[in-house]
Amino acid sequence: MRKLTALLAASILLAYLFPVPAAAFPVVTEVNSDLEKSSVSENDVNDVDTIMDEADTLNGTELEKPPEEEESVTSAAADTDKTKEAAARMEEASNALKNILEDHTVIALVYLCDEYSIRAEASYDSGVAVTVPSGQQVQIKDVLEDENGELWVYVTLYFQEAEYNGYIPRAYLACSDELFLEWEESYNSDSGKMLPFAARNTVQFYADIEQFPDSYKAALTALKQTHPKWTFVKMNTNLDWNYVVSEEIKDGRSLVESYLPAYMQEGKYSENWSYASKGALEHYLDPRNGLNESGIFQFELLTYNESYHTQAAVQSFLNQTFMAGTAPGTSLTYANIFWTVGSSLKVSPFHLACRVYQEQGKGTSSLISGTYPGYIGYYNYFNIGATGNSDNAVIESGLAKAKAEGWTDGYTSILGGAKVISQNYILKGQDTLYLQKFDVDGSYNGLFWHQYMQNICAPANEGENIRKLYNSTGSLDNTFVFKIPVYSNMPSDACPIPTVSYSVSLTPPAGYTDANIYLDGIGYTAIVRDGKYVVTAANGNAKTAVMYKYNGANVPIGMYVWTLKHNGSAYEAAAVPELEDILSYHGFSIRITGKSGIRFKTGISSSLRSQLISKGTAGYVLKEYGTLVMNNANRAQYPLVKGGEKVLSGMSYGRNANGILEDKIYETISGRHRFTSVLVGLPANQYKTEYAFRGYIILAKDNSEVTLYGPTVWKSIYSLANQVLSSGQYEKNSSADLFLRKLIEDADKAGG
Repeated sequence: MRKLTALLAASILLAYLFPVPAAAFPVVTEVNSDLEKSSVSENDVNDVDTIMDEADTLNGTELEKPPEEEESVTSAAADTDKTKEAAARMEEASNALKNILEDHTVIALVYLCDEYSIRAEASYDSGVAVTVPSGQQVQIKDVLEDENGELWVYVTLYFQEAEYNGYIPRAYLACSDELFLEWEESYNSDSGKMLPFAARNTVQFYADIEQFPDSYKAALTALKQTHPKWTFVKMNTNLDWNYVVSEEIKDGRSLVESYLPAYMQEGKYSENWSYASKGALEHYLDPRNGLNESGIFQFELLTYNESYHTQAAVQSFLNQTFMAGTAPGTSLTYANIFWTVGSSLKVSPFHLACRVYQEQGKGTSSLISGTYPGYIGYYNYFNIGATGNSDNAVIESGLAKAKAEGWTDGYTSILGGAKVISQNYILKGQDTLYLQKFDVDGSYNGLFWHQYMQNICAPANEGENIRKLYNSTGSLDNTFVFKIPVYSNMPSDACPIPTVSYSVSLTPPAGYTDANIYLDGIGYTAIVRDGKYVVTAANGNAKTAVMYKYNGANVPIGMYVWTLKHNGSAYEAAAVPELEDILSYHGFSIRITGKSGIRFKTGISSSLRSQLISKGTAGYVLKEYGTLVMNNANRAQYPLVKGGEKVLSGMSYGRNANGILEDKIYETISGRHRFTSVLVGLPANQYKTEYAFRGYIILAKDNSEVTLYGPTVWKSIYSLANQVLSSGQYEKNSSADLFLRKLIEDADKAGG
């Protein structure tokens, strides 16, 4: 039976060189009934041949063979020829592939699964070398047929900073490398064992698309029906959507150009760039917004394919840019340089040309002028190493890199930059435009920080330009592989482009580092981006923002104020330094006679108060101030603001219900008037209850009022009594000492 097994394997071997997974399409199966029923072994056939030859020789006469014997011998001989032919063809195919791989890197992606176990040997029973998620990049090194005729691919890969080697069935790899696909096609003559390609196109069930969440499928199906040769690979990031957003919005990782609408920005990063708003980031980060004709090429594998990555196509694109002619310091056209460099590095020259166009725009940057003082004759077309918060810093850091690398003309600069992209990004898992901006591939260098660019719009913009190039060459229906990330806990629908922003961006003075920002007294936790504090308001109605400064003991010692205005698109924040420290915290005290009580003290500058009452400050005049208090446990549900639910309010300055001006000053120390609120009459079972206090002040300007709030501080009368006793402030057994001890004893007995 060994001969029959070998013959069957040979008959289907080359069909596996371009496999179609059973789940993807209906499979046409052909069975050789004669081979299935035959039981003649290789030795049996040889024996028959020998006996007949001997009989013929001995008798010296021609013997007539029975028809069935003649047919059996003929069939066996044919089988032997087919086996030899198949083996020779497999050897030829293997050698041809090895020749390709000698000077060519073939990249493929794991797909049609959530994750797959790379095997140590070409067998499902072999040990697991490593288990990787869908979308993992691998490099093809060899192929091997197992005893069942299935083709296994020997690959090398990097996963979580480690290198692995192993085998994976060809059916679980997506590849768009033209040389590899041509190799498969040229040795795929025995195609009767698989469904012909033309027939596959009519099937409406697409195995690659079925791997994606439902919210991806409709858009991908529409693309597949228009472009049947396109393959979509789910990149299973295993990352939470909200976590990715929180990381991508940190510091200067995600920027937009400052000419874009205000609702896409959250404060200036440099002269020409702004921090991207959260809404804008989410829109461009969400892969589902790119699943259309104009956006899909941000997910294309950036490999070189000779048939459609032509120099003429590159030139056609560059004719509309500053790169229509020759590159500085050379006699070469830009098109020739991009094509030569791309073909030698096996990187798409379309990608290289579009990347430089994205980076350089009109071509007026000093990074490519060759005339910048101190760096004359140096060029950096890809902006490699160009960083900083000012134009000069970006230019000088980029040209310092060019000088260090010896990029003295257009050719050396483009070649050097392309090598960086190829070696540091494409061959390290960041092999799409999307992944070069959003670093969600952890194969190398961790996550998020190893991004080529900060511009969140760049992948979509470059992808659209690349599509135009393919369209101009009539190549859109070629074989393409698109690697599309999927995150956990994504919004049910694609994130829309924002039309309005409620983000508030503040740049505080020195010493203000607490991430809690208060908009009209309500706390928000800020995202800190290069020293800028950004929060998102509930709507466009906020009037003020306040930050507090704290000392090492977490005691509030400062207060800074901004006024806010929403212009219909975004918030504008204006600092009001004249109101800095308008309210200050001055601690608690405890009543030691009569009814037990806890006093909270707030201060206001006596000179600032006088100005606010008389002629005003920064246009503001004083209307009222006082103290708010509530059970601290309620703050989790109710804001501690004037007029708020479950909030008590005590006025120290202002007009009462009868129109009479009240002005209560508890004490004046170091030029600050202190006003207080005393909570008295608490039952013993509430002595351990924490109460939150904060001062408030109402100012008027231009017929409008704003309310500012001091820092919130909370304490229980029980903890305050213990603190006072521990300080040794009162003599032991004095009336004050005994009062406080009795208070603590009553609280412990009440168990509050």
